Amino acid sequence: MIEAYLIDPVSLKHLVSRDQWQTPTWSTLALMGKVDWGYKLVRNAKGEQVVAAARVYLPGTVAAITNDDRIIIDSVEHSIITVNKMTDFSMSHWEVWIQ
Repeated sequence: MIEAYLIDPVSLKHLVSRDQWQTPTWSTLALMGKVDWGYKLVRNAKGEQVVAAARVYLPGTVAAITNDDRIIIDSVEHSIITVNKMTDFSMSHWEVWIQ
């Protein structure tokens, strides 16, 4: 059911690994999502309250998303604050809060 609302083109920049100098290696996946712009206080992985700029819905078919990954919207790279795996009537999807 959520698939009908995924109308915004986004890119998921997934952290693959880090080398011996901690330089990251990325893989990028272009997909469709739903971006809801608006500010909200959410908790990050450390338990601190931070202001999120948007909530992004992504399809559940995407591999596990972590806080180390990035989301690119309109050529602007956003860091991920928190990730939730949600389920609607028929399938699961990702709810990602970005900064």
